[in-house]
Amino acid sequence: MPMKEERYFDLSVLVGNWESVNLHPTVIIYRNGNTYLLSLIHMNETSKQASPATYEIQEDENGYFISYNLKRLSIGYDVRLDMLKLSSLGDYMRN
Repeated sequence: MPMKEERYFDLSVLVGNWESVNLHPTVIIYRNGNTYLLSLIHMNETSKQASPATYEIQEDENGYFISYNLKRLSIGYDVRLDMLKLSSLGDYMRN
């Protein structure tokens, strides 16, 4: 059965730490005033230093997204599985 992905949902359900099932950077979603921010935490394997890159979550007629590396990265959420889906980075489980 295909995953039912919600296009519109309350962003507050996404607040927290998310771990990639495909070993992509860890994601932290939090609220700052009236905006929601998504931080990707890149780990430098050599220095073991974490460097966050933070993006404002935006919304249009196609749903939620961030502008990531000059591309649109769509944000989806599976309510039943409590799973975050980022279009080019794959699935994330709550940490």
